[in-house]
Amino acid sequence: MNMAAMNPLNANTPLRELKNAMLLGDSMGLSMTTVQRMLGASAIASLGVWYLQGAVMDGVLTLIALSALTALIWGLSERETTFSYLKLSGSGPWNMLAMVASIVIFAQLSISIWAFPTVGAYLLSLSFIGSFWLTGYMIQPNGV
Repeated sequence: MNMAAMNPLNANTPLRELKNAMLLGDSMGLSMTTVQRMLGASAIASLGVWYLQGAVMDGVLTLIALSALTALIWGLSERETTFSYLKLSGSGPWNMLAMVASIVIFAQLSISIWAFPTVGAYLLSLSFIGSFWLTGYMIQPNGV
């Protein structure tokens, strides 16, 4: 991988490498068509939540949550590229904070949108979102 693909905005990168740099959207595991379909499905699901719940805010919160989930899936489809581009390598406190924050955010969205009981929402979030993180840590080689 060339220097421009790792950090295209580095001041020391020669112009030749910037011209030939691979765009981030071209190097991801999921195609743009798939991501657009996922975002379209998110919009349809949010309109459904708005219609069924009768509150615009529930639809907006659902759209935000599903769009963030789509972005997370898209980013994790090519984990090495995403983490190197965002400089998130390692398994330090930032990864633990991200894991805890995603579990709490999903639980709070479940409580506010669907009126889940607090304990049930956190158990659901821990098992659902926690399983994604656990799978990611299990397939990641040691020392990365």
